[in-house]
Amino acid sequence: MRSFHHRGYFFHPCRMCGAAANLTRNTPAADGYEHRTYECRRCGHVDLFGVGPDDSRPWKVIGSADAQPM
Repeated sequence: MRSFHHRGYFFHPCRMCGAAANLTRNTPAADGYEHRTYECRRCGHVDLFGVGPDDSRPWKVIGSADAQPM
């Protein structure tokens, strides 16, 4: 797994607009996996990634949502 000190852990590029998305939730999942939720600071888009114990494998998008209108 990536270290908590690694910048890529707390920030991830937004898949909609490319801006920095913040890590808002990190939840343990089965078999050593994690579910990481990132919310974009610019457009509000939310992505949920499944991250495996082997950091060399790409992250898998397992959920996504656009910002809710106010």
